[in-house]
Amino acid sequence: MGDEDVLSKIDLAYTYYSRFDNVFTGPGIVEHGMIKPLPRNQTVEELAESLLICGKQEMIDKLSIYSDLGIDRIIMNINFGAEHSEMIENVHRIADEVMPHFQ
Repeated sequence: MGDEDVLSKIDLAYTYYSRFDNVFTGPGIVEHGMIKPLPRNQTVEELAESLLICGKQEMIDKLSIYSDLGIDRIIMNINFGAEHSEMIENVHRIADEVMPHFQ
């Protein structure tokens, strides 16, 4: 995953959470059948720090912290607006290139 792709996915996630906030903690505004994204208190940069949208080595480094604490399972929420084929490709990439570092 290149830097440009990472930034694109983070932007998608930010828009997703702008809609999520509207529905689950906000007024639930819908316009033309679509959930309206609302302004967030969290910046894009702050959101990026709390997500694992990154390249292979960075993901290994971040997951290693949890592994060192004895955490051996993660839950992935990859449905934040990326194309289905990209989501499937990323799941395979994580399984093939990241998870073997934790066996």
